[in-house]
Amino acid sequence: MRPTKKRRIDQETLEVEVNQIIRLEDHLKNAIDDGKSLNGLSDLLKIAEKEMGRPQLLHKCLYAIYRTFSLLISNGWFNSSGPRSQNTILVRQWLFKRLDQFFDLLGELFQHAEPLIKEAATQIPLTLLKQLSSSVSSATETPQIHYRTFRYIIPKYLRAKSSLAILVGLVNQYNDIRWFTLREIPRILHQVSLIERDDILIENTLSLLEKVDNMPKAKTEIKSFYIPELAKPPKDLAMSKPSEEDEELSDEDDWRKYFDSKESSEPADANTPDGRTSQFSTHRKLFYVQSHRVQFSGAWLALLQYIKSSPEHSNRVLSILHHTIMPNLTQPIQLMDWIGACIEFDGATALLAFNALFVLIQEHNLDYPDFYTRLYALLDKNILHVRYRARFFRLLELFLSSTHLPANLLASFIKRLARLSLSAPPPAIIMLIPFTYNILKRHPSLMAMIHREVDSLDLDPFLPDEPSPFLTDAISSSLWELNTHRLHYAAPISAMAQIFSEPFTKPSYVQEDFLDHTYGTLYTAEAKRRIVKEPAINIDTQKQLFGQRLENDSEWRNVKDPCNIWI
Repeated sequence: MRPTKKRRIDQETLEVEVNQIIRLEDHLKNAIDDGKSLNGLSDLLKIAEKEMGRPQLLHKCLYAIYRTFSLLISNGWFNSSGPRSQNTILVRQWLFKRLDQFFDLLGELFQHAEPLIKEAATQIPLTLLKQLSSSVSSATETPQIHYRTFRYIIPKYLRAKSSLAILVGLVNQYNDIRWFTLREIPRILHQVSLIERDDILIENTLSLLEKVDNMPKAKTEIKSFYIPELAKPPKDLAMSKPSEEDEELSDEDDWRKYFDSKESSEPADANTPDGRTSQFSTHRKLFYVQSHRVQFSGAWLALLQYIKSSPEHSNRVLSILHHTIMPNLTQPIQLMDWIGACIEFDGATALLAFNALFVLIQEHNLDYPDFYTRLYALLDKNILHVRYRARFFRLLELFLSSTHLPANLLASFIKRLARLSLSAPPPAIIMLIPFTYNILKRHPSLMAMIHREVDSLDLDPFLPDEPSPFLTDAISSSLWELNTHRLHYAAPISAMAQIFSEPFTKPSYVQEDFLDHTYGTLYTAEAKRRIVKEPAINIDTQKQLFGQRLENDSEWRNVKDPCNIWI
């Protein structure tokens, strides 16, 4: 098929414009070699900004600009080791402005519909960052990252969902990119106003930190670097053995802003022998595990301030807190305020917060006297009906597993749960009975609650409205609620409720075996159960559901039958 006239014209126009880009790039190459004017760089940037809707031309222009900047970097236009004249400084400032303009353009193209444009936009800034870092390291004879460029481009990756996967990959692959990214997150977040929230930035930052899964545990694991110059350890690294506090130092963001010193509340003077801030360069800190943990801690603590009012975001953090985040923090106790705020939420958020709080109490010696009082408040009328009740019982069994807990405290919990079981569905009761049995077997002093006879329910001494589990007087009451389940309509429940009237010689139940029951599993188990004794069958069947129809019309006239059952 012969091309139409319009298509031939468009093709010719494209070739002309591509040739113009090639000429500008060739002119810039000669200008770089001869030290002449670089105004052609501005022309290329204008073409790229103008032709954002034409992918083929835009792609040519982007890589022409990239090759020009790469040539400028390799020729020392951005960094030079010799003396700098005023003219050199002005040219360098102009070049950085053009570089920032290029990065801004690439940032707008992160969401471009054309895959090749999107790939170029996300890869070029990182490639230029590596070249600039190598250049400045060579010029200063000090391994370092080009921090100006890094600070300029990282926010763009954090604000674009499509480029986040690339940043996550780099963070999990390279120790230097992870260290600098984690250090940069607090600064980026602090620029966000609490009134005008940047929800995309917060969501992407949370997604990034959630996926950080290769925090080093030993120095031998710190060996992958994106910047080649940073990969070579300092010469005296093997001889120096700094203390744990020395490893936590940071050059620009003083770690004491986030973590209290163990011996002094004031930072040491950097100019004195005790001032350790100047003893370790950024390059040296990259090779210490504790330094990576400091940056990880700072990033998470900064982010938590922006998600503490969001139950959805808090749930995501709490679900990975105890096994992914806490082991890599320098001082997990710093999470106490945020976890305390999460406990104020209802439902699953509060439950997950209690799990994290229990870890702090158990492993980090946190003193939280109101733990069981707040946990007792979770036992409301909805707790046995929610979909996360299985997880609640897993954690509740853990929280109440200690044999050193007071008997009146445990009595309050099992009494409250027994009272709630009166209106609970069968799957919840089936997990509550073995749970109570295990507590009674572990604490024989509570046995009186199943042997005490109650003359009248009105005389039950239990105080259901008392918020403190230490003051409910539940230990003077009885578990008559569980005794009523012996007549439950569901055969598995009525059979299991019989265990409280038998000697406690059976071993404790494995709670996990009863946590995943549903109506379906109960029905399936009952339907497949082998019948040992045939049930009695009533031979005399009723012909009508509600008895005989009244013969007297006057009596029938007073009976309402909207559904025509009697007809």
